Amino acid sequence: MDYSNVNLNSNYETSQAILDSYSFDCLLLEVSCNLRDHQLTKEGIKKQFEESLNSKIQSAKDVFNANIDNIVKKAKHDRKN
Repeated sequence: MDYSNVNLNSNYETSQAILDSYSFDCLLLEVSCNLRDHQLTKEGIKKQFEESLNSKIQSAKDVFNANIDNIVKKAKHDRKN
């Protein structure tokens, strides 16, 4: 799937998430891989969480912005029909 040009007439492509999910398992894996022993604090884990969340949000914004023209076009088309 080309996230820079989502086919808004494809049920498969329009059903894909704009924002990826983020589970406790994913956070714990990131903590295990990315944080050193001295960083295993509330502050260190919170920082890891916020960095990951902000990265996912930025990715979603990038996908949205890459497709905004097509979204407007599709919304107007659907409104007429």
